[in-house]
Amino acid sequence: MRKSPLCGAAFLTLLAALFFGAAARGGEKASPTAPWDMAQIEAAARKEGKLVIYAAPGHANRQAQEALGRRFNEKYSVDIEWTTLSPQEIGPRVLAEHRTKQNVADLLMQGIGGSFIDIKGRGYLLPMLAPSTLQKGVWRLDPARASPKERDWLYINMPLRPSFFFNTNLISPAEVPKSYKDLLNPKWKGKIVLQNPSIGGSGIGWFQATYRGLGLDYMRAVAKQVALVPGVADVPDAVARGQYPIAIAATTDRGQQLLAEGAPVKFAQPKEGSHMAGQGIDLLTGAPHPNAAKLFINWFYTLEGQLLYAPNHRAISVRKDVSQDYIPPDVRYVEGAPFMVASPEDLSAERTRELLDLAKKIFIDEK
Repeated sequence: MRKSPLCGAAFLTLLAALFFGAAARGGEKASPTAPWDMAQIEAAARKEGKLVIYAAPGHANRQAQEALGRRFNEKYSVDIEWTTLSPQEIGPRVLAEHRTKQNVADLLMQGIGGSFIDIKGRGYLLPMLAPSTLQKGVWRLDPARASPKERDWLYINMPLRPSFFFNTNLISPAEVPKSYKDLLNPKWKGKIVLQNPSIGGSGIGWFQATYRGLGLDYMRAVAKQVALVPGVADVPDAVARGQYPIAIAATTDRGQQLLAEGAPVKFAQPKEGSHMAGQGIDLLTGAPHPNAAKLFINWFYTLEGQLLYAPNHRAISVRKDVSQDYIPPDVRYVEGAPFMVASPEDLSAERTRELLDLAKKIFIDEK
């Protein structure tokens, strides 16, 4: 079994190469040459007085939303209206708004799944050259490295995931699989839960990050072992309820919330390492509150914004000056630790669509 350990300079070199396809069409040019005039943007944002953000589960939980919204309003007199939508709902909602020219959303917080592909493909994303993202020497993961030429998708955190999540009442630590290969043991058939990787969400993030290292033969074998659920939060919740003893790619924010609430659950690290699934933010063309959106993006990546977002969301900040003390040791970023991440070519919008189709073939059609 082949693994993909990346760390230190090699990791950053890879991320610097990531690139998501053709430039966005329509509206502003996709390769901006100067950062925003924040004084002008702030003045206009205060007049707009409102910002609407569509967030997929796992990208900004309620606690983070409330903390960000409260401080943003105190600081700039702009109200944030949050709408939490599944990965399957974001795309159709945004496309319908643009088709009818009744745009509601200003920003999206989501992964690189079906919604991103459809929205980007129609030219509905704008570049985001916020001054705060250009700050030097502060990044664990430069938010713009994934899309340096277009900047139409910025990392919001480093979602390293321990990959396994288990119910401590159902299996002991000694029984927990130590490797992905262990999941193929017949005793686990039907007892492993995974979010359906063919519809976006944590499932496709895991599939993108691991399918090359684990191999397609492995994916076909594990597909026969797992039970699929539609929602991202369904995975850790099902384990906490005791419906399944173990999960693959349980979202860490919900998993950590369950841990804090005293649920009998725990993360486990396979020997191949954790996996990294992209989470990001987009600025939409036709945004009703474009200045409020730009003001939020710039503030979000400042130290103040990240000190509110990351601890409340229980995420690893893209800024290295935000301590990880609030994160359990087993899900912190550790310099030099191996993890699995998608190859650059697999993170384009076009390739993600192909991988969604491949995941459907393996986990639905062939199963």
